[in-house]
Amino acid sequence: MANSKNIYIHRELEEKIAPFLNRREVLAILGPRQAGKTTFLEYLTKELRQEKKKVKFITFEKRTDLDLFNASIEDFKALIEDYDCVIIDEFQYAKEGGKALKYLYDTTKVKYIISGSSSLELTFQTGKYMVGRMIDFILAPFSFREFLAAKDKDMCRILERKKFNDLFQFNNRSGFGAEVNRRLIRLLEEYALFGGYPAVVLSKTLEEKRKTLENITEKYILRDIKDLLRLATDDELWRLEKFLAGQIGNMVRYEELSLSSGLSRQEVKKHLNILEKTYILSLIRPFFTNRRIELVKNQKVYFDDLGLCNASINDFRPLTARNDTGAIMENYAFQLLKKLYGENIKFWRTKSKAEVDFVIEQEGQAYPVEVKYSSKRIVGKSLYSFIEKFKPPIAIVLTKDYVGEEKAGKTIIKFIPLSYF
Repeated sequence: MANSKNIYIHRELEEKIAPFLNRREVLAILGPRQAGKTTFLEYLTKELRQEKKKVKFITFEKRTDLDLFNASIEDFKALIEDYDCVIIDEFQYAKEGGKALKYLYDTTKVKYIISGSSSLELTFQTGKYMVGRMIDFILAPFSFREFLAAKDKDMCRILERKKFNDLFQFNNRSGFGAEVNRRLIRLLEEYALFGGYPAVVLSKTLEEKRKTLENITEKYILRDIKDLLRLATDDELWRLEKFLAGQIGNMVRYEELSLSSGLSRQEVKKHLNILEKTYILSLIRPFFTNRRIELVKNQKVYFDDLGLCNASINDFRPLTARNDTGAIMENYAFQLLKKLYGENIKFWRTKSKAEVDFVIEQEGQAYPVEVKYSSKRIVGKSLYSFIEKFKPPIAIVLTKDYVGEEKAGKTIIKFIPLSYF
């Protein structure tokens, strides 16, 4: 993402997408509006041209390009078929875009890269024609590492040198001293308040950040999602989203959501699906092995960007002045786990109320992850219950700045500061 001086903040997606640039498949860059997709594609265009590739950059926000694509795919093909790569931004505006893209893919040797702001619009309308021909990537708002690259390059370099990229491989002897920890905590807490939308991160003042978030909320959440749901008004959507912002980390109860929003149970489910598919929030399911004693149906809700969450309840007070600090940092932990381990994140809760915040399943093993945003060693009874029942080789406790390691039976419990990842 570029600021007013056109400084590009390198995105973690660059490394993920690199192996696929020379493959045949269409690459689809999905993610919310204002997350930096256009800037990322412009950067990609520049890099490919430096490799001496002939690249055509098109945006379907430009009416003439969109009209040509919609009116005559043969004319559009004549325009682009001599290029090595064609990059199309805002592809979701195309009518029958998937069908036309399949034709272009099948009849040219061009590499296609497209972007869109909703997985509903692109994946469902385009993906059904492109099965086996398209690979999806998500460009979310800045991660904490990308935030550091924009805000404090020294701290970013310090973390990059450590190469922390797997909680389970973390060495407790690789922690930092008090001053580095203090600076990382201050930056993480700023990130947890205002989130990672590039325009918000690069805003200088508190008022500018708040206004930018308000603009994103009104123009993206209310307008775009209202259109997707074909709503006459956005009142119910706004009430639902505001209620959920006060419920992060809690289990979804459709009766409560229905009462708070004025929507029926079925309408609530439809609205939640749209909020998920447009990268506003995520719902995670319970991990269970015994239906009789463990919860199997209820889901927990987290926001994909904490800035939008805090804007929804209009609360940007420092975390030290709030009573929902634990929930906020649990939500950040969810974002971190999603970045590190993908979508397969669950939680564990028994009918007797033992609960572990997150469970990561890898290679047939379930690893518990608890969030205890404190400078002290804290291990809850529920974590010990999980360890006793499932005997994982490693359990994780994410802390404020406490670093340590201990054993419970054969399980190693690692205490790792949230700001290290």
